[in-house]
Amino acid sequence: MDSKAVGFVFNAGTTEAREIASALMERLGLGDRAWLCSTVEIERQPSYAQDTAVIITVGGDGTILRVVRIVAPLGIPLVGVNLGRIGFMTEFQADEALEGVRRLLQGEGWVEERAMLQAEILSPDRERLEADVSGGVSYHALNDVVVGRAAASRLVHVRAVVDGELLATYRADAVIVSTATGSTGYNMAAGGPILPPSSQDIIVKPVAAHLSLEVAIVLPGSSTIELTVESDTQCVVSVDGQTDMELAPDATVRLRRSPHAARFLRAHSPSYYYATLIQRLGLVWGRQGYRARQ
Repeated sequence: MDSKAVGFVFNAGTTEAREIASALMERLGLGDRAWLCSTVEIERQPSYAQDTAVIITVGGDGTILRVVRIVAPLGIPLVGVNLGRIGFMTEFQADEALEGVRRLLQGEGWVEERAMLQAEILSPDRERLEADVSGGVSYHALNDVVVGRAAASRLVHVRAVVDGELLATYRADAVIVSTATGSTGYNMAAGGPILPPSSQDIIVKPVAAHLSLEVAIVLPGSSTIELTVESDTQCVVSVDGQTDMELAPDATVRLRRSPHAARFLRAHSPSYYYATLIQRLGLVWGRQGYRARQ
C-alpha cells in the first residue's frame, strides 16, 4: 500500500461498528496514516476521503451505499466488513477482518469495478430542476433508482422510454431501474433476474404491475431510460434507498450508466460470489428444495 491514508468508516447507528473499526485501525498499526469517522461524518465532510488509498467500511451493505456515492468519483476502493444480515457487497465477516484487511494492505487481492447509475430529474418542460428542489446535480446509485407511489392505495402510471423509443406505460406500485449489483436487492424481491456483478447491463422491473408489462427487461449499459410520471398520484424517486424526492406530475427521471464506477478491493476469487450466493440470500437446502433459513 502506498503512502496515502487508510480510512475506516463505521455505521453510525451501532456501537459495535465503531468499536470494531477502532480496534482494526489500532491493531493494524497504521499510526497517523489512518483516519476514522462515521457514515454521518463523512457525508457532512467528504474531505475526509481526500488523499486516501482505500476505505474500510464496518457495517453492512447500507454502510457501503452511503460511502460509495462519496468516494466513487475519487476512484477510492472499498473493503466491506459485514455486521449486517446479508452483506452482498462486503468482503469479510468481523472475525476474519483483521487478517484479511492486513493481507490486502500488504498488496494482495484484486480490484473489482461495478457499474453505477446516474439519475437526473427533469421538470415537465424537460429542464433540469432548480437547485432548491434537486440540488442541481446528478444522483449516482450503486443499487437502483425507483420511481413509485408515495400513497399506499394507488397505482402510479409511468411511461418508460428507452433511447427515444416507447418501451411501455406501466400501471404499478413502482418501477425499478437496477444495476447488476442491485439485481439481488429490490429487483430480486420483485421477481427480477440476478445479473453477474461484473455486468454493465441495466434492469427495468415493474413492481406489482396491473394490466401492463410485468416482466423485467434487461437493457445494454449504453441505454438511456426515461421514466415519466403520467398520473396525478403522488410519486417519489428513491436513489439507493438513501435519497428520496417527491416528483411532480409529468416530471421525468432520466437514467443512464454513471461515468463513475464503484471499486472494491477483493481478497476472494471472482467465483466466491457464486459460491456464497444462496447462503447470502438466507436460503438452505432441504427435502422440498430451497427454503428461508430460520
